[in-house]
Amino acid sequence: MKKKFSLFLLLSLFSISSAQAKCNLEIYRFGSSYQEIQHQLGDPLPVSISNENRLFMPGNLVCKHEKAFVGSPILFIFFYDQLVQIRVARYTLYGPEKPSLVSWAESIYGERNNKPKSFYSDKPDASWYWDNPNTLIRYFVENDESGFREHVIIESRQHKNLLEKWANENEAQ
Repeated sequence: MKKKFSLFLLLSLFSISSAQAKCNLEIYRFGSSYQEIQHQLGDPLPVSISNENRLFMPGNLVCKHEKAFVGSPILFIFFYDQLVQIRVARYTLYGPEKPSLVSWAESIYGERNNKPKSFYSDKPDASWYWDNPNTLIRYFVENDESGFREHVIIESRQHKNLLEKWANENEAQ
């Protein structure tokens, strides 16, 4: 009887913790090559907007259990064949739905207190960032006449020099 109860308790805890697990995109390690990330994603079929500097994936395929990623494209950005940045975007038509990528970002990087008042507007328009030792995470939401677009940009601090080098080389062209 005690063994059955212990097994039940253990399985209950496991199912609760896995149901609450959030998708942390940093499992795709910065500095990895395009092919390594593609393989980690399960070797997806190429999408027309992917090229040698960016790998496009539908968010719901990257994070199957994350509701905020349904309809949210994820771009893995590579410079010199190294992952340097991950971008997530979500567009929402005006209506009852509120910004949702922010909830996901806060579940990973911590809740932001003192959000700008404009974030709570019917037409949200705000930005802030999380400053972590290895990454800089930027969130911003902007609106237009039909709805609002949220963005989360996760950038590697260790590979910042590759971003700058690429920008300088392409600015000269």
